[in-house]
Amino acid sequence: MYCPLFRSVTVAILSCVLSGCGWTVPNIAEIWDKDKDIPENKFGRSPKITATAQIEYEIEEKIFCDLKKAVQKASYYLVERGATPEKLKVLRRGLFPPGWAAQVALSLEVDETSGLNPGVAVNEVLPNALHVFGPGTSGTVTTAQSFSFGVGGTVSSTSTRIDKFNPYWSIAHLMEPIKQDSSCHPGNDPFRRPPVSMEPAQSSPIIVSELGIEDWLIGAMFVDEIIPSTPQPSGSKKGAGNQGGGNQGGGQKPESISIEIKFVIVTSGNVTPTWKLVNVSANTGSAPFFNIGRTRTHDLIVTIGPNNQQTNNSHLASQIGNAVSSGNRALLASPGSVSGM
Repeated sequence: MYCPLFRSVTVAILSCVLSGCGWTVPNIAEIWDKDKDIPENKFGRSPKITATAQIEYEIEEKIFCDLKKAVQKASYYLVERGATPEKLKVLRRGLFPPGWAAQVALSLEVDETSGLNPGVAVNEVLPNALHVFGPGTSGTVTTAQSFSFGVGGTVSSTSTRIDKFNPYWSIAHLMEPIKQDSSCHPGNDPFRRPPVSMEPAQSSPIIVSELGIEDWLIGAMFVDEIIPSTPQPSGSKKGAGNQGGGNQGGGQKPESISIEIKFVIVTSGNVTPTWKLVNVSANTGSAPFFNIGRTRTHDLIVTIGPNNQQTNNSHLASQIGNAVSSGNRALLASPGSVSGM
């Protein structure tokens, strides 16, 4: 138990020290992710692809391919019921109308913090005080005496980097079959195929995790199929913006469905050497002498609906809520908040 914990704290401290926690612009990639040199091309140049660029490409490719497969699978299950995946067609406008699209908001945020809290106290040991009680009493009381003068200080820093991507893909585009030259086809990853032929950096949890987009989309559209919305009043401007929404059983499709997936990974460590000598003591308070931390927040929002203002507002509201949540979390994770400085 002790050794793994000690190693984890040591790795966290060394990672932040080497990357300059809180004092330089943080990197989306981790310290073990490496930049890759591309072999020389016909122009003789050898550009470098950063680990962050590798990660961001792999994330967006995974989201696009997961959405593509989910849309086609949902249509296969709920619309065609027997058609082969290579010949998918939307036969009923009620499930995925042509005017619908997927709006994606991807936010990759890294917060790095560091704090230094030195404290020194000068102690002077004084002779014990002896109190003698008067006549009629027995005994004396000895009281220890000392003088202490403490000096302390605090230095802390927080740095934040946020990379955002906002791709937009129409349902019609996502319904197109995966062809030989598609980025979703195995072997078409630009990093894994010649002349690069390398394993790209993949430290983001979005890349290595099962996002569950397919199950969510099939379930959401199943609910939409079973429980249609109340029809819009006649002549409603709002209804006019529902492109291709279609009516079903007297009802109208909801204007959007949305999912948010968030990963928050926190790494922190601290060191507090303490001295208690006769005349000097140091770092005896509750605050750690040196503390560092790195918080990675990878957030994905997918909104699917018609291309109208209500869908845009719903997507924007999710982004605003995420920004407020991230701001509050960064404030609570700052060195001052953690150590009570």
